[in-house]
Amino acid sequence: MSVLERRARFVAPVKTFVIEQDEAEPDPERRAARIRTAAEALLAASQRPGMKLPMLPETATDALKLANDPNTPMNRLERVVARDGVLAARMLTVAGSTVCAGTPVRSVGSALALLGNGTVRDVLYQAVMECHLFRGKDEAAARTERDHAVAVGHLARVVCNLIGFDADQAFICGLLHDIGRLALQTLVDHEALSKLQAGEHAPALDVVHTTLGAQMASKWKLPALAVEAIRWHHRYAGFGEKGDGYSQIGHAIAVADRLAAHLGAGRPARPLDHEDLRVIYELGLDPVVLVERATTTIARAAA
Repeated sequence: MSVLERRARFVAPVKTFVIEQDEAEPDPERRAARIRTAAEALLAASQRPGMKLPMLPETATDALKLANDPNTPMNRLERVVARDGVLAARMLTVAGSTVCAGTPVRSVGSALALLGNGTVRDVLYQAVMECHLFRGKDEAAARTERDHAVAVGHLARVVCNLIGFDADQAFICGLLHDIGRLALQTLVDHEALSKLQAGEHAPALDVVHTTLGAQMASKWKLPALAVEAIRWHHRYAGFGEKGDGYSQIGHAIAVADRLAAHLGAGRPARPLDHEDLRVIYELGLDPVVLVERATTTIARAAA
C-alpha cells in the first residue's frame, strides 16, 4: 500500500488531524527563486568577518566533551561543572526535576551519582543550553525556544525507539536541532528579507538556520550525529550531488519537530496537516500510535 493510500485511509476517519491546505502558489518557480536568493544573501552575510556565530564558554565546552565520553570518571566531570556556578546551579535544578520527582539535589556530585552516563549527558546538555543559549532580552521568546527544544528532544527519543534507531543521542539531536536560529537573530533586519512576500520568510530562514546550526555544532565539536540532525531535519532526503542523500536521524527529528508543534510544546498547538502525515508515514509510523506516545511523553516530562 502506497503512502498516499495509507494517508487517505487515516485522514478520512480522523478529521481532527486535517486542516485545509492553502491555495496553490500561482508562480512556484518565481517564489522558489526569491526564497533561494534571500537564503543565499543571509548565508553570505553570516560568513562576513564581523559576523560571529554563538560560542559556548570554555567550561561548558569542556563539560560537554567529557560527558560525551562514557569512560570519563564522574569526579572529573563534577570538577569541571563546578567551575561554572551558573551551569552547576542549573544542572542541579534540571537533574532534580528530571529524575527525582522534584526532590532537591544539593550537589553536583549527588546529581551525577543519581544519573546514568547517558542521562548525565542529556541533563548536562540541557543545562548548558538553558544557561548559555536559550537566553536574551526577550525572556518569553527564550523560554518558548527552550520549551520547544526540550520537547523535541524527548519526542526524538520516542521516534527513534519506535523505528529501531539507536536512541542514545536522540535527545541531544532534538534539543539542538534549531540552534542555528540563534545566529539568525542578528540578521532579522537584513534587506534580503524585505524583498520576500508573505509566507516566504519562514522557508528562507529554514534553509539558512540548518546550515548555520551545523556550522556552530561543528565548531563546538558536538557529536557527528547531532551535526547531521541539525543540518538535515528540514531536508532529510534528496540532498547531495546526485540528489539521493537520506538522513534517517534528520527524518526522525523532522517528525519530532512536527509532533512538538502539534502538541503545543513551546508554541501554539496546531493540527497535523497532510504534509505532517506524509513525513510520519514515510518513516513507517502510525500517526495515531505516535501521537498517543508523544502525548504521554510530554505529560510525563512536564510533571
